[in-house]
Amino acid sequence: MRITQKTVALLILFIFLFVVGTIIAVRTVAYLEAGMAGSELKGFLVEVIAYVISLTGWLALFIYSYLKGDFKDIEGPKYEILDLEDKIVKAEKEGGKY
Repeated sequence: MRITQKTVALLILFIFLFVVGTIIAVRTVAYLEAGMAGSELKGFLVEVIAYVISLTGWLALFIYSYLKGDFKDIEGPKYEILDLEDKIVKAEKEGGKY
């Protein structure tokens, strides 16, 4: 796999967004900790942690898909399906189904 400037820029952007999001989450927890009881804060933290874990998973899938090259030719699959349909119709005509 070749690492291009675009890939490095994308990774830097995601790292930046993750750091900013972490700072915002920490400040939010500190703010809520000052005004919440212990049990309410624990429930909130469980929700935040679940959100961060799911967001990290989606981010990993997006990066994997991007690095794999799935976004380079987004028009190609529809033409492949149309070509495949033509081949199927042609094969069925030759087989006597039409």
